[in-house]
Amino acid sequence: MAKPLFLIGMCTQGGPDPLSGRRFRPAEHLALLGLFGLVLATGCSDSDDPGAPPNVLLISIDTLRADHLHCYGYERATSPRIDALASEGVLFERAVSSTSWTLPAHLSMLTGLPVSAHGVCDDRLWTRNNSAGAPISPPLKGRFVSEDLADAGYNTAGFFTWKYLEPQFGFGAGFDTWERLGHQFFTHPVVGPEFQRLRAAGDVEGLRALAAKHPALFDDTLPSSPEVIEHASEWLGEQSADDPFFLFVHLFDVHDPYTPPAPFDTMFDPDYTGPIDGRRITSDDSPVRGDMPPRDLENLIARYDGGIAYVDHQVGELLDRLSALGLDENTLVILTSDHGEEFFEHGHKTHRRQLHMESVHVPLVMRWPASLPQGERVSGYVGIIDLAPSMLAACGIEASVPLGGADLLPFARGLAENSKRTYTAELMLFDGSSAPERHLGVGTGLDWTITRRRGDSTLDELRIDLAADPLGRGNGAPLGTAMASEHSGLMQRIRESFGSLRAAQPERSGGLPQLTDHDRQQLAAMGYTSGGEFGEGDENRLCIDGCIWPD
Repeated sequence: MAKPLFLIGMCTQGGPDPLSGRRFRPAEHLALLGLFGLVLATGCSDSDDPGAPPNVLLISIDTLRADHLHCYGYERATSPRIDALASEGVLFERAVSSTSWTLPAHLSMLTGLPVSAHGVCDDRLWTRNNSAGAPISPPLKGRFVSEDLADAGYNTAGFFTWKYLEPQFGFGAGFDTWERLGHQFFTHPVVGPEFQRLRAAGDVEGLRALAAKHPALFDDTLPSSPEVIEHASEWLGEQSADDPFFLFVHLFDVHDPYTPPAPFDTMFDPDYTGPIDGRRITSDDSPVRGDMPPRDLENLIARYDGGIAYVDHQVGELLDRLSALGLDENTLVILTSDHGEEFFEHGHKTHRRQLHMESVHVPLVMRWPASLPQGERVSGYVGIIDLAPSMLAACGIEASVPLGGADLLPFARGLAENSKRTYTAELMLFDGSSAPERHLGVGTGLDWTITRRRGDSTLDELRIDLAADPLGRGNGAPLGTAMASEHSGLMQRIRESFGSLRAAQPERSGGLPQLTDHDRQQLAAMGYTSGGEFGEGDENRLCIDGCIWPD
């Protein structure tokens, strides 16, 4: 099994601590992730399975916050199949995303890089032009785990359900099949532009004829998950026992609008008779407001939970197919999410507004019967940037570039203690002001510290003690002088580490087309792309070249 060229604190035999030069013992604190946890290779446990390389199934459930799963302590039975998956494998109790929205989070998930290292902090990067009117390429860097797996002989496929995962944003590299499913009329590559043309022309009859020709596309209650599961299941059935596979599945039906099909729509609030129907969450006339009646908010959350139960059922269909094909024993199944969802815990709804726990604490469950224990739980921080190095480690493949995450298998197997590791989440918030507000979340031990800054204003720093407030519902407390000084030093080390990590990545920006009017309309239909725009010379506003915090 390949050994890592530079991976600190992960192997049972120990490694050098770059802070002191002494040998590093796994029972002590492990590497400061992103700061010292660069991975150039993979498996570092002598107990790795020496037999056939495993298959890998990565399931990403969009907008799924961990604390609304029963296996994470939620009172509602929202997730029987995910609960069963956790009981058959390993649950990581404090997994965090790299941000609070889909595009940069999935880039982190599939490259193993924090946001500042891959460089994509906003979709406005696909709208920039220089003074001559020529497009400025998005600053995407990195290498996808699918590329390394494909180079090692894996069959690869991905089925996804949202705009942000299209090749336009850099996705699909290394996949033999990369297919978007679950279209609605405004996202369909043919029907969407035709709809816009007819609407602009005021052709009411033409619009009616278009809707009659494509009724499923105009049904906003039609879920997308069954189509994804069907295609993924068919692809699984085509696989040969002689070749390992990597299958990525992205499910979107937890995302708003919260309109799961019956009986999931009323499963958790059957007696409600009020005005909330799960729609118009982000529209100008939305009934979902911070001052909405508590009973209506209860129903909104119940509908979100119903969506979780529905997608959980769909996940079960895919796992059943894996079992029926006799593939589950040597398949590493990883289930996670890109971000959570807000219900006014800190003043906002949906996501992409802040970095509190309801937005960044995501589920992470791994099952691999041939190689991982059953029913284990791992405490301490882990992150979605750990998925790429963990998958490569499981498959015995050396990563082709440095990664920002770490192999989680030693923690899952109880061979190393996961304590005092540090993770970050980053967000650029455009809210109509002259300058975006930069957000940085830093987690270590039982602390989650959120730092906010707009332009060159004074830092706003808050510490949330997760020992006293496990769900992070409080607003936190300002950092004292000593703690602020310590945090400043930590941020400087993170900046330097991210800069080094980014410098080691290959460029990916070439050939990524800018957003068209149709693209913008698709995103706007889901409440995205509001606020200011990027222009030439705005690179100092981006979370690239080392960190979101300017010197």
